[in-house]
Amino acid sequence: MKAFLNLLFVLSGFVLLGQPNFGEATISKLQNSTLRVSGETNVTGFSCVFDPTYFEPQKKIAYCDQGDLILLRNATLKLNLDGFNCGGKAINKDFRAMLEAEDYPEIILNFKQFNRVERGYEALVNIALAGQQHTYTIPVEIVQGDLKYLKGILKLTLSDYDLELPKKLFGLLKIKEVIAIEFDIAGILNTAF
Repeated sequence: MKAFLNLLFVLSGFVLLGQPNFGEATISKLQNSTLRVSGETNVTGFSCVFDPTYFEPQKKIAYCDQGDLILLRNATLKLNLDGFNCGGKAINKDFRAMLEAEDYPEIILNFKQFNRVERGYEALVNIALAGQQHTYTIPVEIVQGDLKYLKGILKLTLSDYDLELPKKLFGLLKIKEVIAIEFDIAGILNTAF
């Protein structure tokens, strides 16, 4: 038994030594961000703009820079569906109904990591929508300046989330299955990575 405990102690030491060392960063001024969900119908397109005042004024994240890979923790944006304006009361109501806002009032974007690639960065992002989660790898652009900007477009298929697509005018107007989440997240980062 003593030998087993010694082995367990040694193995736990290896596990702890292998853990990445995370630093902390604070992002402020997120209200300078823009975010839009857009899609198409068989007749026209629609665009729902997120009101950035719904963002937290300041967000703490943890990061670990491992060369070409930056691991992230707590890099989550919660998008309250009440913060989206699609241009009119009826379409706002349809948008919220389509995304099951009564049961799931937020879209959650959880950035897991950034990979440095030849043409810039790729982000691994987990999206929680209508009670389901899926992970995507998308190209992103990071722009430096007084504010740092993280820009990207994530296209997702609504049927992946088992969402019922609304039909209007007795089924003559139908929303297409693919929507795009276009983000331009701006903020002041208190560290460089």
